[in-house]
Amino acid sequence: MKTGLTAHLRENLNHYQQLAWAKKALILLLSVVGAMLVGSLLILAVNADPLEAYYYMLIRPLTSITSLGEVAMYFTPLLLVGLGVSFTFHAKLSNLGGEGQMLMGALGMTLIGVPPIGDKLGPWSLLLGILLGIVLGAVWSAVAGFFRVKFHASEIVVTLMLNYIAEQFISYMVFYPLRSGAEPQSAKVAAMLPKLYQGSRINLSVVIALALTVVYAVVIRRTRFGYHLRALGGSQKAAAYSGVNKSRYFFLAMLISGAFCGLAGAVQISGNTRRLMEGVAGDFGFSGIVVAMLGSLHPVGIVVAALFMALISAGSVTMQVKTGIPVSFTSVLEALIVLFILLGMAVSAAQSKRKKVR
Repeated sequence: MKTGLTAHLRENLNHYQQLAWAKKALILLLSVVGAMLVGSLLILAVNADPLEAYYYMLIRPLTSITSLGEVAMYFTPLLLVGLGVSFTFHAKLSNLGGEGQMLMGALGMTLIGVPPIGDKLGPWSLLLGILLGIVLGAVWSAVAGFFRVKFHASEIVVTLMLNYIAEQFISYMVFYPLRSGAEPQSAKVAAMLPKLYQGSRINLSVVIALALTVVYAVVIRRTRFGYHLRALGGSQKAAAYSGVNKSRYFFLAMLISGAFCGLAGAVQISGNTRRLMEGVAGDFGFSGIVVAMLGSLHPVGIVVAALFMALISAGSVTMQVKTGIPVSFTSVLEALIVLFILLGMAVSAAQSKRKKVR
């Protein structure tokens, strides 16, 4: 009897969870559709065909192994940053410093990879450079974690300030100490991540990112750390009452988040640009946040969202050449997606409050 009752309660709980996920999925789907519809109006405003534009943006990149390689160059950092910021989102923290942490990770890879250190270490410079990139990314985000825990400073403000500092520091490094040649950029790193398919830019970083997605899923869903992190996101008072050290978990969430972003910066150098230069982190910091939101912090959702955002980014260049719509349209589309997601969340929250009042 007791077993039957437990099974019945479990079925009801699973049903409610499925309804919650269905509601989230609906909000996310409508957000993407709404953003693309508004984007279509903007495309029509410049006398271009929305269907043609979206074809070159979303379909054309999937038609050849070469273009898939370009998608992979965006997919890997988007996925890694998306996973990283998801750790903080679970605890209701906001790491907006993905760009700065990526830059520090890229610096770590460069310091170990360029001559003379890179030449002496050979293939080992790849592993050590990636490890140093992870450490520097983690340390950079730990600064924000320290100020949040010790002084209750807003991690949003601190991470944004650290982005600016990282940008200026990298600019100084490529213009002076690390400069190689006439252009403000470093020398090439000695070792690169191996390619998975000749004739394409797809390399081992894709496998690393997907493997870490599994790690993320296990940590968040199957470990005590993940449970406590999600408990803090649900109710800080309840979590503290049950013995969760809020300060410790806040700091660790920021640390891990920065490590993922630092890794993204390291593989950006070792798998893509091969040199440190200004703007090497691109817009991955902001886009990674969109990936986490669009993926609803779920590992599978984050992978799908990263692929979608990678298609948009990789396809935007072809779209500009074929239709004349500027690459900057992708930033507008990303902003619209975030706007619609926030609007959907606000409407959902308002509906929940009405039900409670009744």
